[in-house]
Amino acid sequence: MPDEVRHSLYNLEPLKELIEEGFTLLTPNFRLARRIKTVWDAKQIKDGRRAWAPVNVTPLESWLAAQWNFAVERGLLDTNIVISDAQAIEVWQRVIARHQRSSSEYTLLRPASAATIAQQARENLIRWQVDLASPAVTQEFQLDADCSTYLAWHWMFAEELQLGSMITIAERVSKLLPVANQLPKVSVALLDFDDIPPLYRSCIDACATHIEIVKPVINPGKALARAFPDKRSELKAAAQWAKRQCDAEPEATSAIILPSMVEDRATLELFLREEFDCAGEATSLLPVNFSAGVSLDQAPVIRDALMMFKLALPTVKVPEVVALLQSRFIKRPDAAGQAAVKFITDLFANGREEIDIGELRHSANHVRAGDRSGSVFGEQLMALAQLRSIKDQHMPSAWIDPFYQILDIFGWPGEGSLNSIEYQQVEMWYQVRESFSAFDVVTGELNFAEALSLLSRCLSQQTFQPQTPDSSVQVLGLLEGAGLNFDNLWLCTMQASSWPPPARPSPVIPMSLQRTLQMPHASAEREWTFASGLMHRYISGASTVNASYVRSIEGIPELPSPLLEGFEWIAETAENALHNKRWLTVRDGLALEAITEKTAPAVGAREVAQLRGGSGLLEDQSHCPFRAFAKRRLSVQALGEFQIGMSPALRGSILHDALYALWGELKNSDTLAMLTEPELDQTIVRAVKVALQGIPQRQRLAHGNAYLSLEGRRLQQLLHEWIPVEKDRAAFVVQAREQDVSLRIEPLEIQLRVDRIDQLADGSLMIIDYKSGRSDAKDWLGERPSKPQLLLYGVAASLEENTPEVSALAFAQVRTRDCGYRGAGAVEAATGIRTDIEKLVEGKNLAQDWQSLNENWRQILERLVAEFVDGQAQVSPLAPDSCSYCGLNALCRIGMDQDMAQ
Repeated sequence: MPDEVRHSLYNLEPLKELIEEGFTLLTPNFRLARRIKTVWDAKQIKDGRRAWAPVNVTPLESWLAAQWNFAVERGLLDTNIVISDAQAIEVWQRVIARHQRSSSEYTLLRPASAATIAQQARENLIRWQVDLASPAVTQEFQLDADCSTYLAWHWMFAEELQLGSMITIAERVSKLLPVANQLPKVSVALLDFDDIPPLYRSCIDACATHIEIVKPVINPGKALARAFPDKRSELKAAAQWAKRQCDAEPEATSAIILPSMVEDRATLELFLREEFDCAGEATSLLPVNFSAGVSLDQAPVIRDALMMFKLALPTVKVPEVVALLQSRFIKRPDAAGQAAVKFITDLFANGREEIDIGELRHSANHVRAGDRSGSVFGEQLMALAQLRSIKDQHMPSAWIDPFYQILDIFGWPGEGSLNSIEYQQVEMWYQVRESFSAFDVVTGELNFAEALSLLSRCLSQQTFQPQTPDSSVQVLGLLEGAGLNFDNLWLCTMQASSWPPPARPSPVIPMSLQRTLQMPHASAEREWTFASGLMHRYISGASTVNASYVRSIEGIPELPSPLLEGFEWIAETAENALHNKRWLTVRDGLALEAITEKTAPAVGAREVAQLRGGSGLLEDQSHCPFRAFAKRRLSVQALGEFQIGMSPALRGSILHDALYALWGELKNSDTLAMLTEPELDQTIVRAVKVALQGIPQRQRLAHGNAYLSLEGRRLQQLLHEWIPVEKDRAAFVVQAREQDVSLRIEPLEIQLRVDRIDQLADGSLMIIDYKSGRSDAKDWLGERPSKPQLLLYGVAASLEENTPEVSALAFAQVRTRDCGYRGAGAVEAATGIRTDIEKLVEGKNLAQDWQSLNENWRQILERLVAEFVDGQAQVSPLAPDSCSYCGLNALCRIGMDQDMAQ
């Protein structure tokens, strides 16, 4: 390859004579056209010229658009509004919705996707010059239900366009064809085309006096192939290869072809930054140019702006709200305050992933932290609610000002300075408003939700590519590298399952028609021809071609593409390890010392006075001392989890309320025994009604009356299962319900609430704790009882003066198909209360009878309090399930010692 073109990415030698003769050079894409212009200009400068004629090179579709404009200017064609694909899809959606309303034959799950498919089909039918008005073609469409439905859409769409004097991009070319021979003739050269639609080729033939097809220079390079165990290994190896090429030949041109750019770009970029040491502050120094950008709606500064708009919708998702609250693109001077933390905690504690905007606004304005109530975010939401302009319908162009008003309310794009890339993204946001306003011609007036949905689609269709200097390493999509020259090339993802790609015919065009006309993606044969031609171009345009594939994707074995036949296979090396080599070197040279600190400062007198917590404090200390330290002293709380329907906590609360109301009416076992079945039914109904009425109003509104009715019926059935357990007991009187008890275990004052206390026939007491989950008396055994709540109740009752003896502690397990008492005591107050104490403890406690067991429990509880107060905070879970619902794993780093030891 000559030196003057070695590093230019394009060899101009075959074009030199055509350029001098004034040919118009047509390319399949903008990238190739820009590259040719750049190489041409660089050559003129190198030759010492100070002025020169620009090379006449343009993408084919741009050239056809210019021809159409020229025909309109000369009066050869009527003036029509040319709509973009995005605008056409909006028209399709309106057409499809209208057709669905008039027909009950089908239902679409994704109308937007159907609109996209319909638009692609129509443009291809026009490009391949298919006349849908032909009886033979119409008959072929009507043989298939999907094709027949599309045909109905097609004519409705055409009618919409005619009413608005609009045409699509392909339709513009079809209107140009009849008058093309009246336009000035030019000489045309076609560069690196694999396929030109028949309509476009007909227009070229009509407009050109001479057509030259430029074939790529055949200069086969070395072709190497590699296999990797997984995708990350492959991408890591490609990044290492790019670094080696830059180090060995800084002036050489290298490219990585990444077919799955959307899925794999982020991973490849991460590996490239590791190899080129361009992370953190050096982000902008990466000597790699990515051809494909990201959709603008995924850029953080624009993504967060969209979230601000969503706050004007009736409901929003809690994770999106929390992400916005942590954004630096919103003005929130109190973002790091206690109110912000309390607000986020409350949002998750609600248990619902989606929240009503009115409820969100109320919570933000009434959150309390210390002596402050409300937040800046609450004030912003109030200002948004008072914005009258978003409550009406407007044309898209008229929605621009309300959108800016919303951004002003939230102080977008924040108080800090933007970096170069963010500044470019904001500038592109201002440009998108023009394309958004252009939808006036196709949508009419929209409400806020419709306008926001349209804006989101516009942003998602706008690709952001940072303005960066040209680099010696290029990362290109599958089609973007075709026609370019490189010294070194790496082709990723060359699996047999994806290269050649499988056929993807349109579902709304008859298959036979697509195959006959050889339309895009119509058949495996066409895909093979296309892929083999592209592979030939790559091999011809690079000195060395590396192709790679992965042997397994998500556990499914893969084979190399058959197009790699003839490649020389290179064995993998250890150099392809996923870990950065410099990191491994540093790690191997370190002497790692682990320091484990298990003791926190002791609880002081002032802290004791501020501590809050009942039996949960000792339960945490028993399950894991670190959990108690983090939750009770550091005030660290895991965020709640989202639930579908009622949370287990709310269901448990309703069950407690129903049992409280039930025994408030029954009072004792004698009354229960005398009730007839109808009377018992009515008593249970009244108890459940009281419980449901106690549900907070916001929860009632969230779940709805139908759901609450079902919950009521479930609860009635559950109580009917529970009543026989109570009837099976000896006589008792319910002495107390939900009784508050204070217990002092020096130096802590522990506040308790006992679910229920029954007085038995012998005058002794049975303390009951309602449970909707599985429970067992063994939860009280050992030096660290997992459920010490009832033990505290027992100790507290025994210390009360003039209080009868506690002869039994019991869990009342109110659980569907598994109801019963689980407990221990001096007397068998109910089935399930164990009196064989010595056998129950089985060496886990120093006790032979009920009295000694209670004394042992008192000592254990005092020890747990002493350990907490002394600051014992080691990470020591009682059992594996102690970590299941803790939520503090990221803080305690459970298992880190073992990992470090390994």
